[in-house]
Amino acid sequence: LLFVAIITMTVFFRTRLHHDSVEDAGIYLGALYFSIIMILFNGFTEVSMLMAKLHVIYKHRDLHFYPCWAYTLPAWVLSIPTSLMESAMWVAVTYYVMGFDPQIT
Repeated sequence: LLFVAIITMTVFFRTRLHHDSVEDAGIYLGALYFSIIMILFNGFTEVSMLMAKLHVIYKHRDLHFYPCWAYTLPAWVLSIPTSLMESAMWVAVTYYVMGFDPQIT
């Protein structure tokens, strides 16, 4: 997430994005599209972990050991700090480095 942030900073580096023409709107849309695609790809890493746990979840469900939420809820709660950190880094990159909002305050 760091490698992607540095690349984004070099590609879209602006201290202030102008909004006077259609060409400037294309730069805004390109940066927003890139941000959405990166958020999408960051979510793909959790899919492999979910697929690895499915056979255990189904086995315990079928044998009435534990309910499904007993496995999914802790994983969801533990992913919250990581998601918050990724979001804070991404906001810092997109808003302040790309020039969406040049003032931090």
